[in-house]
Order: sequence, then C-alpha cells, then structure tokens
Amino acid sequence: MNQYGICFGGYCPMHRGHLDVIMKAKKECERVFVVVCGYDDEPRAKEIGLDLNKRYQLVKQLFKDDEQIQVMKVNDTELGLDESMSKENWQIWTEYVERTICDKLHEARFMFKPIYYVAERFYKKSLDSLFNKRCVCIDRTLPISGTAVRKQPILFFDKIVKTFQPYFVRNILIIGTASEGKTTLVKDLSMYFNIPKTVEYGRIYMEERNITDIDLIGNDFHQFISGQYEEYKKAVNSSTSGVTIQDTDNLVTLMYAWAYSEDPNINIDKHDYMALCHHAKSIQKYFNWDHIFVLTPNNTFVDDGTRYMAQASIEERQKNLDKLNKLIDEFGYDKNKITYLKGGEFENNFNIIKEYINGIFLGN
Repeated sequence: MNQYGICFGGYCPMHRGHLDVIMKAKKECERVFVVVCGYDDEPRAKEIGLDLNKRYQLVKQLFKDDEQIQVMKVNDTELGLDESMSKENWQIWTEYVERTICDKLHEARFMFKPIYYVAERFYKKSLDSLFNKRCVCIDRTLPISGTAVRKQPILFFDKIVKTFQPYFVRNILIIGTASEGKTTLVKDLSMYFNIPKTVEYGRIYMEERNITDIDLIGNDFHQFISGQYEEYKKAVNSSTSGVTIQDTDNLVTLMYAWAYSEDPNINIDKHDYMALCHHAKSIQKYFNWDHIFVLTPNNTFVDDGTRYMAQASIEERQKNLDKLNKLIDEFGYDKNKITYLKGGEFENNFNIIKEYINGIFLGN
C-alpha cells in the first residue's frame, strides 16, 4: 500500500526550514501533499503582500517539476475555523484535508492513513490528541521562522525559497534629468555591492535601431515603457542578495515624452503623451521602489554624440525636473522614500547611496 505524507503551513513565506520538513516526508513517503493554508485578511499576509491564493501559486510553482509532491490550498476561514487551534478545529481541518485527498486519489476514506510531518511540537501534541492520527516531528536544520524572515528579509534572503524571493527584494531607483551621472552611479554601485542593475532601456532600444531623439514617434515610447519593466523584472528575479539598483523608470520616460510633445522637431503630440500616461499607469503598479534618489540639474551637460542638445540647457533640464516632480505627485509616490541629490556630485552621491544600501544589508 502506498504511504502518503502531509505537510502543512501558512508559508508566509516558505523558507528552508519548511523544506527540511518536506524533504523528510519525501524520503519516507511515495507521495507528499503540501497544504498551503491560512485565513482571509491575515495581518502577516498583508504585511508582505502575499495572500493565500498567491502563496499557493508560488508553492505550486516551486514544486511544478516534482512528481512526488502535490500542492493543495485550504482556506481556514471558509471552513469556519478561528485561530484558537482547538481540538475541534484540528478535527475539522484534518477531516477536510484527508477527505479532499481521498477524492483526488479515488481512495476509500477508511483506508487512508497518512503521516503528518511537522516541525512544531505543539502541532504534534495537537495531532496526537486526535483519534488515529500519525505525526512525525522533526528538528529543522536551521533556526529560522516566518516571523524572523518577515522582520529582516535581507538577513535571511538566501533562506527564502526561490519563488518567494522576488517579493522581498529591496529596489533602489536613481532618476533625474539628462547628464547628471545616473548611469555611472548605477554601474558603480552595482559593481561595488555585486547586485543586479538595470540600464535606461530607451537608450538600448535606440542604439539597436540606430535612431536618435529626432526619429522618435509615440510607439517608440510605448516600447520604452514595456522594455523598462522587463529590465526591472530581470533584475528582481536575478537578485541573490535581496537588493537591486536601477536606472530610470516610466516617470522619466513620460518626462521626456512630455518635453518632446512640445518640440515641433519631434513627431509626438499631446494625444501620444496621454496614451503613454495610460500605459504607464497600467504597468506602474507592478514596480516596487523602496527608495528613490532623484538627481537634480547641476552638472555640465555632456555631449556624447547621442544626446538631444535641445534639452541641454540648465533651464530645459529644470523644466523637465519640474515635470518629473509633478509626475511623482500624480503617480502617488511616497515622498518619505525620495531623496534629492545634486547632479554631477559623483563622490558625494555615491557615498550617500552606498550608506543607504549598507543599512539595508545590516537589517535597517
């Protein structure tokens, strides 16, 4: 007869301590059911922005290639349970889980005798108190808990399972007007901390197509917005330390689109700009910035042969910064997460941002 194991938890988030339990069950059972459970409106879930459905999806994604594991979801609120962990609650919960598994397996209920695998002795005591339940309590190899991870995710980042990690990455953004040192700062900070970076996608796009600012049309800016988001996702998903440094977001794209819509030499009008705003707002909710450093116009504009010199004067760049600030308000960015720095003051700016990132790694 096949032996079945059941592992369960809120997995908020899932970490290596949970995997200790699951791997033990895998070694002893032909099939293991990993049950993702929780209540509606859980404070801990809201804290990290991962409700029960999302956690269930991430656990399924983690085990998608593991034929030995089947992932289930149980909404404790829908079962009428409270958080008292009473014997009655345990009875209702285990009966529901076992009945659901039997239905999936097309197996007779009275023949189904699973083993529950847990890492908390309280859970074992509760399950032992139920009639005919078998439970194994194992010691996790790591002293870790979901509470500790939620409080200091960067300190425990390498212990969070891969599918959950992107939700705990701290993303630092550097924006501003042209020729203030953004690209150099991002590149050097990325190298210094060995963290993923992004570049201004619009420049990559234009170089690949051998076009200049004068050649741009509205559709090109839509490509900038979509491409910048893909750059963002790549950086977040590739982070191994929990921190990224990123150059430019959609507000900078809109800043330039607005400026060019007032330039008769460029084929972009106000209708193009409004369409771009709609596109940016539809996608901006997927960006997560923990802090934004804005470089203000202060530096001598560098003509590297690729820049549009009509935007070179300090007056034009100040107008662009004013528009960028209006967009920051329009998009509802948290002002407490924004620091303004003088453009061109490379050493000072580098040290300020370096200190901020050091603080993240220290758990601040």
